[in-house]
Amino acid sequence: MPKAAPAPLRLVQRFVNSSDRENEREWLSSPAALAAWLAEAGLPVDGAPTDDDVRRAVELREALRDLLQANNGGEASSKSVTTVNEAARTARIGVELDPAGQVRLMTPARGADAALGAIVAVSFSAMLDGSWSRLKACRNCHWIFHDFSRNRSARWCSMTLCGNRLKTRSYRRRKVGG
Repeated sequence: MPKAAPAPLRLVQRFVNSSDRENEREWLSSPAALAAWLAEAGLPVDGAPTDDDVRRAVELREALRDLLQANNGGEASSKSVTTVNEAARTARIGVELDPAGQVRLMTPARGADAALGAIVAVSFSAMLDGSWSRLKACRNCHWIFHDFSRNRSARWCSMTLCGNRLKTRSYRRRKVGG
């Protein structure tokens, strides 16, 4: 994955990128596909996911995408905030102190709710530690990438692909209009 985020934030990046809008590819298309994706991500689910789990996973993914697009200077919708908060409530995310004195978010829920809650917990932790602002949605293809730039000003997943496409379009508009 180009511009991959460091772990554990990579989990959120991979989850939101489970839909490729540009190539119309969906990796969470069925309960079996969701189970396979979660297992591959290291989030095994006890019991088989349902169609409702798939619907909630896709809603959460799109809500997180909306929040990440806000990292490019926009504003997230209240529906997205509600969806993320509902996923956190359903997963019963709580705060726990481990024996080493470290605070961590835990998800005591079971099944797909626990797996989706783990993704939300990573998101919340990243929002608290400041690393969330490094995950951004590409302005062209909406692919989620990690902004490694010092001043956090990256706008495209790849300068050679999306950045070049946008700059070429802009150039052509100027030449046709001018």
